Amino acid sequence: MQKANLQPLGLTQGIFSLSGLVNFDFKGNNIDNFLGTAKMYNASLLQDTNRLSFNYLNLNSFIDSGKKILSIQSNEVEGNITGRFKIMELPDAFNLFLNRYYPAYFKNPNYNIKDQDFSFLIKTKEVNSYVKLFDKRLSGFDNSTFSGNLRLAQNEFNINASVPQFSYDGKSFENIELSGKGNRDSLNTTISVRDIAISDSLHFPNTTLTLSSSNDISNIQLSTSASKTLSDARLNAQLTTYGDGVKIHFSPSSFILNDKKWDLARDGEITLRKSKIEASDVRFTQGTQEIVISTELDKQSGNPNLVAKLKTVNINDFTQLILKQPRLEGIVSGMVTLRDPFGKQIVEYDITADNFRLDNKEIGTVKINGDVNTTTGLITAKGSGESELNKFTIDGSYNYKDSTGKNMNFALQAEKFDISILDNYLGGIFSNMKGNVNTNDLKVYGGPDHNFITGTLNITEGELKVIYTQVKYRFNNETIIFNPDEIDFGLLQLKDTLGNTGTASGKIQHRFFNDFGFDNIRFETGKMLLLNTTKRDNSQFYGNVTGRAQMTLNGPVTDMLMNINGEPSSVDSSHIYIPTGSSQEYGKIDYIDFIQYGSKMEDEYKGRKESNFLVKMNLKANPACKIDVILDETTGDIIKGRGNGALEIAVGTKEPLTIRGRYNITDGEYKFNFQTFLQKYFNITEGSSITWNGDPYLAQINIDAEYLAKNVDLSNLSSTTKQKQNVTILAHLDGVLNKPIISFEFRLPPSSEISKDFVILNKLEALKNDENEMNKQVASLLIFNAFVSTNDNQGFFTGGNTIGIATTTIGGIVSGWLTNLFNKELAKATNGVVSTYFDINSSFDLQSKAALLQANLSAGVKLVLSSRLVVLIGGNLDYNNPYAQLNKKGLLTPDINIEWSLNNDGSLKVIGFNRTSVDLTQGQRNRSGVKLSYRKDFDKLSEIFSPNKEKRKKRLANEKKE
Repeated sequence: MQKANLQPLGLTQGIFSLSGLVNFDFKGNNIDNFLGTAKMYNASLLQDTNRLSFNYLNLNSFIDSGKKILSIQSNEVEGNITGRFKIMELPDAFNLFLNRYYPAYFKNPNYNIKDQDFSFLIKTKEVNSYVKLFDKRLSGFDNSTFSGNLRLAQNEFNINASVPQFSYDGKSFENIELSGKGNRDSLNTTISVRDIAISDSLHFPNTTLTLSSSNDISNIQLSTSASKTLSDARLNAQLTTYGDGVKIHFSPSSFILNDKKWDLARDGEITLRKSKIEASDVRFTQGTQEIVISTELDKQSGNPNLVAKLKTVNINDFTQLILKQPRLEGIVSGMVTLRDPFGKQIVEYDITADNFRLDNKEIGTVKINGDVNTTTGLITAKGSGESELNKFTIDGSYNYKDSTGKNMNFALQAEKFDISILDNYLGGIFSNMKGNVNTNDLKVYGGPDHNFITGTLNITEGELKVIYTQVKYRFNNETIIFNPDEIDFGLLQLKDTLGNTGTASGKIQHRFFNDFGFDNIRFETGKMLLLNTTKRDNSQFYGNVTGRAQMTLNGPVTDMLMNINGEPSSVDSSHIYIPTGSSQEYGKIDYIDFIQYGSKMEDEYKGRKESNFLVKMNLKANPACKIDVILDETTGDIIKGRGNGALEIAVGTKEPLTIRGRYNITDGEYKFNFQTFLQKYFNITEGSSITWNGDPYLAQINIDAEYLAKNVDLSNLSSTTKQKQNVTILAHLDGVLNKPIISFEFRLPPSSEISKDFVILNKLEALKNDENEMNKQVASLLIFNAFVSTNDNQGFFTGGNTIGIATTTIGGIVSGWLTNLFNKELAKATNGVVSTYFDINSSFDLQSKAALLQANLSAGVKLVLSSRLVVLIGGNLDYNNPYAQLNKKGLLTPDINIEWSLNNDGSLKVIGFNRTSVDLTQGQRNRSGVKLSYRKDFDKLSEIFSPNKEKRKKRLANEKKE
C-alpha cells in the first residue's frame, strides 16, 4: 500500500496517511464476522507531516474450543478479548449493565442484546502520541494495563486498571489503581491515586475514592492529603442522580488546611437540578471562619441563585493551594453568587479584604466587586484600597477565554502607594525601599504569556539601600517612567545620609517584574558615602568609605556585572578593614577543641538563588583612608596603616574575593593586644608595603616596625652595667599575610656608651640565633621593661619557660610565654593539684587619663579532684574595649569546663564546656557543648593500625596493678 488518506475514507477526523506492506488472509464483512489474520509491517503513519511511532500491526481472530479469540499486536499496544461477544453491541451491553446502578443516566437498549460473556486484557507501551489524537488535552497512559470481564447472564462485571501516569487539561495523575466489581444489585469501585497535581501549588497525594452505587444512589467516601497545606481531608456524602441533575447529602466531614481543621456540618444538602436548585445547612466552619452555601431568589427573575457567604476567611489558607506567587494574605468577608447554574452562568462577587498583604507587604483594606461570565470568559473587577501608606483605585477586566493574547486590561490610579513592595522583586540588589508614589495613568495589560505595565510614577521621599555596599540613598520628587518591558529612571538626584549628592540613571528591563536585566545603570558622584559595611555583611572586606566614584551596572540578573571606580575623599575620614582569616580561638584550655558541625554559610551576594552578581572595583588609596589589616581578632594584633596604592578588588556570587595591587604604607602602627600587662604599638616605618596578587590572605608583606622601650634595665645582660638605657625593638614581618614570618632585633642608641659595651652587644647578637630566647626577651622587655637573665636557669624567669603555642602574631608570642610561665610556677607550688592561667592586657599609661584605660583580664583555676575528674573554672573581664560593640564599659564572661576520664590511662574522655568571648565586631559570643575525646600516643604511623604488642602488654600489666 503506497498511500492511504484516512480522513477522506472516514476513518479519522484529522489528516492521517498510511503506507506499508500488507498481508491479508481473512474473511468477513465486519469486525464481528472477521476470521483470519491481517498484518501490516514496515509501516509509516503520518499525522500531517509528523511521523508517529508505528511500525507493524497484527490483527488475528480465530475460534478455539467454542470461544472466539480476537487479538491485536503492534509496537505500542497489545490486547485480546476472549469468549462470546459482539463488539458492535458492546456499548449497549455496558449501558444495559450500568442501568442497574444509574437508571437515570443509562437507558436500556431497545432491542435484545445477545449473551455477552468475555474477558479482556490490554497492555500499552509508549502510546502518549496516540492518546493525544483523541483529545489534545489528554496525554499519558504509557505502560498501562487494563483487564476485566463481563458476564451478562450471571450479572457479573469486573474491571481492574493500573496507569502509571496521565494528565488532562493540565491536571496530572500519578500511579492510578482502579478496582471495580458489579453484581445485580450494586457496583463497588475503589480508586487510589498516589498524587493528583491540580497546579504547581496544589497537590493531593495518597487520594482514595470509594463508591458504592445502586439504583441512582451512590455512597461516596473520599480521603486525601496535601503536604504542608491540606494535610488531611475526609468527605462523606450520598449522591443521588437524576435525569436533570444531582442531589448531594453530606455526612459529617472534615479537612485540615494549613494545620487548621475545617468541619462540614451533618445533613447539609445541595440539589442542583434544572427543575430545582436548593442548598440548606451546608456550612464549613473553622473557629471564627465560616463559609455558608445557600440559595436565594433572584430579585429580577425570581429564579433561585446559589450563594456562598464568607465570614472572616483567611484567604492565605486557600490561595496558596493554587498560587505560589504572588503571596496573598488577608481576612475576607463578603458574598459570591452563582446565577443561572444550568444556563448562562454568571458569578457575581462583592468582597472586602481587611489587612490585605501582597508578598508580605501591607496594602490595607481592599474592597472589590465584579462578575464572571462563564459563557464569554470575561471577568470584571472594580475596587479600591486604603491604608496609612496606600490609597488607590483599580478598574479593569480579564477574559480567560480570549485567545488573542489581550486577555487583561486594568487601570490603576493612586493618590499614594508605598514602593516598598518592590523589595520583593528587586530585593537581590536593593533593600529597605521606601517612598510614596502617585499616578493617574498606570495601566496593566496583556495576555497569559506576557503582561505589560506602562505609565508614569511620581515618587516623593524615596529611599533605598544598595545591598552590597549597605549605603542608604534618598531622593525626592523624582519621576520614573514605565515603558513596555522597561523601567526608565531618567536622571535621579541622590543624597546620602551625610547630605552628599550624586546622580543615578539608566533602565531596568523586565518581563512583568520577572527576568530582570540592567541597561547601563550609572551612578556618579564627586563625594558620597560609598561603603558602609560591617563584618556581619562581609567578613572578608568591610568598612566605611566616603569619596569620588563612578559605578555602572549591566546585564541580566543571571549574569550581572558592577564596575566601580573610586577614590576616598582627601578631607573626609574613611576606614577599611581586611581580616586575614587566620584568627583562632586563642584558648587557655588546651584540651578543648571547638568543632564545627554542619557547613558554614559563605559570605556572598544575598540575591535570589538564580542570581549571579560580579563586582569589580578599582580603588585608588590615599593617606586619608585608613586600612586595618586584622592579623588576629582574638589577640587584637592589627596593622593600621595610611598610604598610597591602586587596588583591584573583585567579588561575586560565584567568585571568591580577590585583591590585586600594591599598598605602600607611608605611616602606621602595628598594634597588638598580647593579653598580658600592656597594650603596645610598634610604629611602621615608611617603605613598608603589602602586595596582593589574587587571594587576599596570601598577600606578600614587607613590614618593618619599631618600638622604643625607655629606661630599660640592662643589668641582666651585663653584671657590670647598672645604668638604664633606651632600647629599640625592631620587628620585621614578611611572607604571606595570613601566616607572616616574624623576626626581632634590638638596637641601642648609637651615641650611648652602652652601644660600645662588647658583652651586651655580643649577647644581643647571640639572641638572633635563638628564636625562642629572642621571643622571651622581647616579651620580658615589653612587660617588665627589663631583660631576663640569660645565665640563671633556676630563677623565676627560667629559660625553660618556652612558648608552647604556634602563633604568627607578636601578641600571641608574648601572651603564650607569660601564660606558660605563671601556670608552671603555680603547679609547682601545689604539687600539680591546682594550676592556673591568666592573661592581662591594658593600655594604661601613667601619662594618660584614667578614663582612657582599656583592659582585658582572662583568668582561671584548674582543680585536679581525682585521677579522672578535672574541673576548670575561669572567666574573662573586658573593660572599655573599642573594638567590641558593648553597651557598657565592662563585661564579665564565664568559662566552666569539666573533664571526666572514662578509662585508667585517660585516653578516652568526656568533656563538657561553656566558654564566652568578646568578638572584635560582633560583641559577646558564647559556645557550649559536650564532646567525646580520644587520645593515643604513638611513635610510628603504622602503630595506629598495628599497635606495638610490647606496649600493649605493659599497659595491661599496669592496669592490673591499679
